[in-house]
Amino acid sequence: MAIYHCSTKTVNRSSGRTAVASSAYRAGEKLEDER
Repeated sequence: MAIYHCSTKTVNRSSGRTAVASSAYRAGEKLEDER
């Protein structure tokens, strides 16, 4: 029997983090925002 877990959290730009930075942190990768 498999047990699954999903956790979601909103990303607020006012806290100083962008969606790209948050995704890179979670993935353990270096991502760059090309804007």
